[in-house]
Amino acid sequence: MHEDWPLVGRATELDRVASALARTDCSGVVLIGPGGVGKTRLASECQVLAEQSGFSTARVVATRSTAGITLGALAPLLPDFGDRSINLLGAAREALAVRAGDKPLLLFVDDGHLLDDVSAALLLQIAADRHIFVLVTVRTGEEVSDAITALWKDGHAERIDIEPLPDLDVDQLVVEALGGRVDPNARAELLRISEGNPLALRELIHAAQEAGSLVEAEDEWKLVGPIAVSSRLADLVADRLQALDESAYAALELVALGEPLGVSVVEDFSSPRDLEMLERVGLVRIFEDERRLEVWLAHPLYGEVVRTKMGRMRSRNILRSLADAIDAHGARRRGDLLRIATWRLESGSASNPTMLAAAARQAFVALDISQARKLSRAAWDLEQSFAAGHLLGQVASELGLRDEAEAALAVASTLATTDAERVLVAMARSENLFRGEQPDAALAVIDTAEASIADPDWRLELVGHRATLVMMLGHTYQALALVQRAVDGDAVRPLIEAAITAGTVLTWDGQADDALEVLQRAYAAHLDVWENELFQSDPGIHAIGIIAALTHVGRLDEAQDLLEVAWAAATEQHAVHAQAWFGLLYGNLMTFRGRMMTARQWYDRSASCFGLAQLAGRQQWPVGGAVLAAASLGRLEDARQLEERLDAIDTCVRLNHVMLDDARAWALAARGELEAARDLLDRAADEGIAEGSRGCSSIALHSLARLGAPERALERSRLLAGQCQGEIVPARAAHVEALVSHDPSALAAAAATFTRLGLDLVAGEAEADAARAYRRAGRSREASAAAQRSRQLIKQCEGSLTPALALVEEASPLTRREREVAMLASQGLPSKEIAEKLFLSVRTVENHLQRAYEKLGVSGRDELARVLAS
Repeated sequence: MHEDWPLVGRATELDRVASALARTDCSGVVLIGPGGVGKTRLASECQVLAEQSGFSTARVVATRSTAGITLGALAPLLPDFGDRSINLLGAAREALAVRAGDKPLLLFVDDGHLLDDVSAALLLQIAADRHIFVLVTVRTGEEVSDAITALWKDGHAERIDIEPLPDLDVDQLVVEALGGRVDPNARAELLRISEGNPLALRELIHAAQEAGSLVEAEDEWKLVGPIAVSSRLADLVADRLQALDESAYAALELVALGEPLGVSVVEDFSSPRDLEMLERVGLVRIFEDERRLEVWLAHPLYGEVVRTKMGRMRSRNILRSLADAIDAHGARRRGDLLRIATWRLESGSASNPTMLAAAARQAFVALDISQARKLSRAAWDLEQSFAAGHLLGQVASELGLRDEAEAALAVASTLATTDAERVLVAMARSENLFRGEQPDAALAVIDTAEASIADPDWRLELVGHRATLVMMLGHTYQALALVQRAVDGDAVRPLIEAAITAGTVLTWDGQADDALEVLQRAYAAHLDVWENELFQSDPGIHAIGIIAALTHVGRLDEAQDLLEVAWAAATEQHAVHAQAWFGLLYGNLMTFRGRMMTARQWYDRSASCFGLAQLAGRQQWPVGGAVLAAASLGRLEDARQLEERLDAIDTCVRLNHVMLDDARAWALAARGELEAARDLLDRAADEGIAEGSRGCSSIALHSLARLGAPERALERSRLLAGQCQGEIVPARAAHVEALVSHDPSALAAAAATFTRLGLDLVAGEAEADAARAYRRAGRSREASAAAQRSRQLIKQCEGSLTPALALVEEASPLTRREREVAMLASQGLPSKEIAEKLFLSVRTVENHLQRAYEKLGVSGRDELARVLAS
């Protein structure tokens, strides 16, 4: 791993090393992890950290060539010991002590598992004596000397296991390395092959760039061809492959093409000895699944290298043989049909359209949308049946292929012969048209179909789909009225469709408890029938609603637990549409928690996925969230560019516009245009209340209060607190009340409620407000305690700086107007421009500034900027 790459996702490990460096009872750290995981890169950063802490440092690299030479790796640090009769260990220790001089010495040994025995013993001795701090990297799975193992086992050094980077950190590493946003397909493929290994990731990126398959277009990196395995990565893998004989290598080829495979299937083509060898050298892993042993590759890179070396005809023959073998075993296991159909298709032996359509349905149920499209397209090309055409239209629409979807669905609509088929194709076709920003045409398709449906339950299901489109257009009360009969009724399918609208409308209107009841009922019903019946949406649509409702009702930990499971499933299947929604929900959740940098990452990811699915209208929500995050972090230029991007989105989707106005208001406030921000929030709150988005209006009113106008938000906040369910809306109203009354105890109580709910940013603001109120009341001890609590909370908020936090320090408090003037002045605005923005005279602005200088103990604008930024 080259050191010019950014270090990402290792903050916890660095903190542990910093702590170890400061301890008197610890004299070393051993970093243990697989090859390429970033041990050397992390250790290099630890070396810099040690130098900043007053250590002198020295670095050596152990290699296989020095492993057989006494003190070979350490030779660059030691004098020439010509007299071999001397005590080598003692002399080496003395030489290292001299090298340290007056400073403590940190000795960094890379690849410590390759040290000769004397060098390893030396490290153990100097660590045991506490004279020198040792920093050692060790590769997992290598034979390590007893002396190195004793470093951590005997308590001299701390062992830190270095795991592959988690998904989000790999995302950040890719973005920082490439210097721009990454297309979701490219990101998913890089993550799949690298499995969080930074070295593999780096080599994959460089190889893809050199091959021209990873290119930058429209401010985003995209894959336009397969990712090639670089020669360096291939060489790393080749070391293990060279140990295989022809028979074992053939078994590895089989697994590379067909994983996971049952052990019995592999043994049909090879011997047990071959599989034993593959497992022994670490190329495959054996897992038990439903009482059957399955063979998996130990790392995706092995498969990439093996498949690259394999000829096309060899690959086709193996796939055809695999399909025959699973058929011969009876194809009894779940998923066998899908695997056989896929292998038949890839080997050119697929000829049964019914089997292909059934397999496509299985892929769709498993959320493998890309594979569902390949299989349904193959079935459709062989025979135009309703099942193949309807599914092809659905999955093509999910992937943003509007024309392909419409072509298939138009033909499928002529093949529909029952009410069920007419409703299903109408729903799919109208959804595709709506996603293509054709709302009138989408509703017209539903009108036409509804007139031909005799069965009342099927008609009610179609009405439920109409309600979803009406809701997306912003007519929430009308949409809720359309589905009320289905929500109250006993029919399962109409409920499943109606809950999409009912759950969403109720959540945004502050009735999240009611939303959860409907959504959980529909989710359970959907899961029961999902695999055996055709639906417009999968059960994940209700998971989206449940997570949103839990977030808005204040049950953030529950929401996050569900999100982690949902995101893992969506990414495993490369379900871009699902990733877009779950990424948005993650961004919203992190915004609630006040983790604005993390929120921004999730919003960017969501926007990319919506873009890949050609859903520009839905992009407005993550882009709006990114505006809010950038503004909260004080990144004004970033926020401005995001606003321009938001303004450029031309869509009929109107749902949840209050949250977009809230984001725009924070961007205005970040630029110092507080009055304009407040006016926007005032209007947005009224519109939300009128339109049935009272929960969103509560957020806008809270923002209005947080931006210095709590009196304007007071009455409406009180009203909504009595109308909305859950703890968050009343907590916001209590905060507004406390801001109006300047009651320090009430502000501290509001902060405590926010803290308990996990809303760290607004909790930190409330504590800052309480600190100022306590100071005004002459209660300095309580003021100091509140200020300290505020600082602790804001440490969790990744650099967020809102107006309430700008002056959390112990200085005398500024009035609201003095704070507004000070913020604008700190950004370099002249007094005349400040006066115009705040509708004040220049003289009044200068007076406010002078009082701010006196209270803060500064002499001018430059010092003012430093105080406000601290």
